[in-house]
Amino acid sequence: MKIETYISELLYRHECVIVPSLGGFITNYRSAQIHPVSHTFLPPSKTIRFNVKLQKSDGLLCNYIADCEGISFEDAQKKVAQFSNQIQNNLTHKKEAQINGVGLLTKESNGLISFEPDQSVNYLLDAFGLQEIQSPAILRKTKKLSIPSQVASKARNIHTKKALINWSVAAVLLPLIGLTSFFSYQQQDAVSDVYENYAYLNPFKEKPAALYTPRTPKREVKENTTEPVVRNTKIEPITAAILVDESKETQLKFHLIAGCFASELNAQNLVNNLITKGYNSTIIGQNNTGLYRVAFQSFAKKEAALTEMIQIKEIGKSTWLLAQK
Repeated sequence: MKIETYISELLYRHECVIVPSLGGFITNYRSAQIHPVSHTFLPPSKTIRFNVKLQKSDGLLCNYIADCEGISFEDAQKKVAQFSNQIQNNLTHKKEAQINGVGLLTKESNGLISFEPDQSVNYLLDAFGLQEIQSPAILRKTKKLSIPSQVASKARNIHTKKALINWSVAAVLLPLIGLTSFFSYQQQDAVSDVYENYAYLNPFKEKPAALYTPRTPKREVKENTTEPVVRNTKIEPITAAILVDESKETQLKFHLIAGCFASELNAQNLVNNLITKGYNSTIIGQNNTGLYRVAFQSFAKKEAALTEMIQIKEIGKSTWLLAQK
């Protein structure tokens, strides 16, 4: 049936699509992932969850079918009801129902319905064209360099010959260096002694006098007893500037739509009526066809919006969730 196609198309642009008498399909953002075992790179996407409690019509699916097929809203409701009955019959008799492009519904033995999303479809428009890629692990091999035996033996022989030559040269030079140092030292002492003995025979040369080191008398050093000067300094307290961090206003991007009007006056009348009933109703702009959208209330989180949606539907009113970026 084409109903499956309509549900799939709405999941690209909306975060919640409710099929009356069946349940709601909710999308959540999932960032890019890397599988550590298969080395697969997964692009960012939208994951789909199924909530069986969201069964009351919000008008989104029926309005979309009516616009696409050019039929009335009531005829679109009948088509959706037939689709829901067919899915329920498959769950009752076959214990499972496949919704192409969305996922597989399975009825467990305890009566609960589980949902397995279709992983082949990525409903995130920002990731259009991105596919899974697999990169095999990089295997780095270490190579061992083998030296030929002939080259190794030649290197050992050269090293041995150099060592023998160095030791033989050292054995010859060390005794020569020692003897040269000894004779030079003895010769220097003898020359210095002869020079000093002949120097004393010169009448014009003074004989070196004995060195005399005078004693320096010790003086008593008095300690400085000057009292420290104390100054009284007045320290004024420094007042720290108080920095106030202005918190950013929370963005309200999830809206529960109460109706759409071609006349702005009619839209404002509905806003005034909802405000008198306790809702924070506002006009949140126009859609692609120029209709003014009136919201029961706007929320910053999707969970709070879905909770309020259930409460609004329990009192017999129709609404659907609009998520704005």
